[in-house]
Amino acid sequence: MLVLFKSSTDSCIYFGIITFLLLSESVENNKKRLKQKWKGVFWEAMPIKDYLPKFLCNILEITDRNKMDDSVRKVLENEEIIGAYVSNVFRYVLLLFFAIQITVNWKNGNFLANGIGFAFFAMITIAHTYVIRTCTNWAIKGFSYLALFADFIIITSILLYYTLHQDKFDLGFALKNPMLNFYLFPLAFSLIQFRLRYVVLSVILFYTVYFGIFTTAIVYDKVVFAQDWGDYVMGPNVLLTDILFGRPILYMILAFFFCFGILRTLIMIRRIGEGEAQRSLLSRYFSPGMVEEMMTNPDLLEGRRQTATILFTDIRNFTALSENMDPLELSRFLSSIRETLTDCVFEFGGTLDKYIGDAVMATFGTPYPSEDPASDAIRALQCGQRMLEKLGEFNKARESKGLEAVRIGIGIHTGEVFSGNIETSRRAEFTVIGDAVNTASRIESLTKNFGKELLVSEETWKLAGANFRGETLPPVQVKGKEKPVTVVAVGA
Repeated sequence: MLVLFKSSTDSCIYFGIITFLLLSESVENNKKRLKQKWKGVFWEAMPIKDYLPKFLCNILEITDRNKMDDSVRKVLENEEIIGAYVSNVFRYVLLLFFAIQITVNWKNGNFLANGIGFAFFAMITIAHTYVIRTCTNWAIKGFSYLALFADFIIITSILLYYTLHQDKFDLGFALKNPMLNFYLFPLAFSLIQFRLRYVVLSVILFYTVYFGIFTTAIVYDKVVFAQDWGDYVMGPNVLLTDILFGRPILYMILAFFFCFGILRTLIMIRRIGEGEAQRSLLSRYFSPGMVEEMMTNPDLLEGRRQTATILFTDIRNFTALSENMDPLELSRFLSSIRETLTDCVFEFGGTLDKYIGDAVMATFGTPYPSEDPASDAIRALQCGQRMLEKLGEFNKARESKGLEAVRIGIGIHTGEVFSGNIETSRRAEFTVIGDAVNTASRIESLTKNFGKELLVSEETWKLAGANFRGETLPPVQVKGKEKPVTVVAVGA
């Protein structure tokens, strides 16, 4: 009979696991749609937040995955998966602990009842291992809930079994039994997995079981109350004040500490993740030293009007150069030359504004304008010369491989621009806009007409020309300008 019972139980459990896995795959496909639907019902149609205390609103804000950066969300999800692995390892440690307890108490307890409880816990643990290693993240989270319920059922079943099999049926045996400490294990698993919901669910389940037993004991008069602590500690009776305010409050305090620990961890992960995401974003456009300074003073990204020097560079005959390249080769080519030119921008404290196809736009004097605009203009010209120098080294490497040399044109202009963050609900970009930007782009285009590699406007040359050799070229009409533009070809 025992073999048949265990075989039937195993079959039911394995059938339940298989059903859960199949359903989880289906639910995973509709998770986002359902999540958005219920979010709209609860947070848009019903203003629940208006009726919640401020600290609860703050907790909901902190734990709201939809308001986290993608990088933070990925880090948190990865930590939760690691937490699931760690909690699974601890389950095997508990299996060893329970095995030792069953062995050393085999004369004092019921070996069959303990063995059945141990077997169920082992099956849940092994199934948990299988889900973690083979299933989606959503399935792992779902099975963690299932394991939490299973742990409470196993502990409660063993507790009630020994209570019912005492010589005298007294529920005080259950209310003061040290086995109640085992309910702390599911609570600890919640902490390891960084899931506040598991902690809350553990508290609800513990209070349901504990006060369910207490209520039953009162209603059916199956408990004897002690008169003092001596009678309570040394005898079979229970002390009402300790039953009501001792163990339940202790469990709640531990749950509070666990929640606080999880919240502190979430806040830390969110701050670090958002900081690293911001640092990573800024490092694409600003030199490393400037990134550190901007991280400590983010207000500098706010919009303002200022004088800046703008540099445009563009690859000559890019279409002809790239038409024989396959997509992968073209991607590598653009990445390598962009990196070469961007390094030059950062070397002279410039800001990478954007990549425009094969063109690079950089600014000098943003977001920190120099006290003397001439300083920004000088650094822009030095950057242009360094680009041509690095391009020579770049071409030597290409020619050694039998590849065609790359030529670029550089245009630089100094003028007033709007500098700052321009953002939408989906994207933010630090950039500069204004007539000076268009003029710099037009000057870069003139390098084709004059056959020169580096041209600067008359405004830039007045600020920085004393430090360089140059040739003033005839005024030329450019698109968008009423008056002809005078440019200077800068020598090496």
